[in-house]
Amino acid sequence: MDFTERQIEIIDASKDLIGRKGIQNLTIKNLAEKMSFSEPALYRHFKDKTEILKSLLLFHREIIKSGIFKILNSDQSSLEKFQEILKFKFDHIKKNPAIVMVIFSENSFQYSSVLSSIVSKIMKQRSKKIIELLKEGQKNNEIRDDIDPEQLATIIMGGIRKTILNWKLEGFKSDLNLEGEKLWITIEKLIKK
Repeated sequence: MDFTERQIEIIDASKDLIGRKGIQNLTIKNLAEKMSFSEPALYRHFKDKTEILKSLLLFHREIIKSGIFKILNSDQSSLEKFQEILKFKFDHIKKNPAIVMVIFSENSFQYSSVLSSIVSKIMKQRSKKIIELLKEGQKNNEIRDDIDPEQLATIIMGGIRKTILNWKLEGFKSDLNLEGEKLWITIEKLIKK
């Protein structure tokens, strides 16, 4: 999905507003005030708040997807790729905590099938890539093959999600990268052959 410069500015301002005041305070009125725009000016770029949140999710999905594809296409071993993907993901999330507030707002999405669908697709895509990487590692005799890759992916994604949720609940005060490194040590012990 391509975004105009102005749309990216609006996405960034939305992210900043969410990061400082929470997702419930993202309104067209508050966003217009923050950007010194009129509300009708915002509506020229996005039809409503749902479209802004959808764009925010898709914008960051593309950044993460691009970074992960670079790692997946590298000459590293499967275990090294896993470690680099985790580092990349935790670093991106640490720099963009508002994304966590959006993704972990599933209750806010219960009335928005559009947002629920996007988050669901993102999770399915991530799971698929993890399963493919696990299978590659199993094929290359780097990753244990006595556990189903889909089950390992569920455990890995659950660990990532819990680590990020803990960081959010602690008010983003802990060192997410350090917690990510600890998680990697455990995952490596779990999956390494």
